Order: sequence, then C-alpha cells, then structure tokens
Amino acid sequence: MKINHINFIIVACAILFAGCKKEGEFVLKPVKALKPFDIKGYVVADTLEQYFDGVKVRDLYGKVSLAYVTPQIAFQNDVAVMQLKKKSTKEVVYEQKFSIADAKNEVANFYFDGTKVSKSYQYPKPEGSDYMVNFYFDGPKGMPSVDIGIDVLEYYMDANNKVIVVHSTSFPIAENLQRGKWSEYLKISPPPPVIPTQSGTDLYPVVTIRDAKTKKYLIGNNFETSTIQMEIPDQWTSQGKVQSIHIQQKGAEKNVFMEINDLVQLFP
Repeated sequence: MKINHINFIIVACAILFAGCKKEGEFVLKPVKALKPFDIKGYVVADTLEQYFDGVKVRDLYGKVSLAYVTPQIAFQNDVAVMQLKKKSTKEVVYEQKFSIADAKNEVANFYFDGTKVSKSYQYPKPEGSDYMVNFYFDGPKGMPSVDIGIDVLEYYMDANNKVIVVHSTSFPIAENLQRGKWSEYLKISPPPPVIPTQSGTDLYPVVTIRDAKTKKYLIGNNFETSTIQMEIPDQWTSQGKVQSIHIQQKGAEKNVFMEINDLVQLFP
C-alpha cells in the first residue's frame, strides 16, 4: 500500500500557520479538527486509489490495513468525503462521508474484486473433512503460468544446523495457473506415504510454486523462497477447511519474494 505524504504536509502547514493566504484568499484552509481514521479491506485485479476531498492520498492493493500507523482525518469542513477509484479507469467504486462530530471514522472491512466493492469475500463452507483451496497468482506482466504442488522433502540437518534436502517427491495440486484470476476450488488430499531413499533422514511436506513450463521453483529455483504458507491435511485430519490463497510476487532481481494472504482468514 503506497502512501502519498502530501496529506500530512497539508495538515502540518494548516496547523502551523492556521491557513496560508495569497492576496487575501486561503490557499490551504485551516484545519478545524483532527479525528482518528481506520480502513480495512482487500483489493485484487485492479489498484484502488484513495482520495479525500479530491486529493489522492494512497494506492491500495492486496491487504488494506493501517495497523502500524495512527492516521487522522484533517477536517477542513464539517464533512470529509472519501472516494475509492479504479486506477485503470478512474471510476468511483465507493464513496463515504465522515462527520467532524463523530469520535470514530472508519471504513468497514471490504473486498474489491477488480470490478465492484463488496462487504466481504465469499467462499464455500467446508464439507466434512474435505480441504478445499483456490489460488490467485499475481506477478509482473509477462510472467509464465505456474504449477502448485505438495513437495515431500527428504532432508537432514548438517553440523551447522542447515537443512540439506537429498530428495523431493512432488504431488500436484494445480497446474498451469494463469496470472491475474482466481482458480476454481480444488480438493487437497494428504500426500501418499513416501519411502526415504537413505537412512538418517526425515520427511516434511511443503507447498511450493513452480514455473509451469520449466518445472523449476519459481523464485531462484529454490524451494525455500518458493514455498507457500498454507495448511495441508494429514492422515489424522477429521475437520474440513477452506482456504483462498492470494500469491503476490514482489521485488526485483535478487530481492524477489512472495507475499501470501489467505482471504478466508481475513473475512471469517
């Protein structure tokens, strides 16, 4: 989520100078009050631009949260108007007015699917002990399609406490996933038993993402950087689960990484 600091500069100037005048007219109106503000939601497919009283303050994509900052609305009038616009078309898809009289101003948790704003993300309920998952893969334009699967790693720890993988057995979950759209819901089964190839090793299952064409791990051809944090069933699973995994490939060159969010956890 990118933040434009112009709104904070405007607030500071207004407080310090109680409004800047040019030829007798206010260039920056005095701030009448500062009130706490919060917003939560999730955005996919198209970036949302957030505006207050016609001034853009930030871009929103992926998980929308202000948990690590304490923003405030600078009221220049008794009412402040917030708009969310699609970056691709500048269409206003959501508008909310905030009153200077309210002690708390917040935007309720929302989901934007690239077309419309909804109150929540919709997903099916688990049936019995079934594990269901769908995926949304985000990467740079021109990215290849990807495969997602369970890799059962056969490994041991060396003298420096480093993981040494000696063998990997793969079981597919989804193949040839295209960038920029949700897959269908897929059923996940526990991986079949794997027989170690040598003594003194342990087995551990991880969910990984690979280039669908080359079959190499997506990030640096490394299983650790290409691992998706999600839950998979085991032979003792007795209760079902649904997951909706949004995978964002971020960074550039040697600093590429993946950000993973489960929308079911964000919209319980």
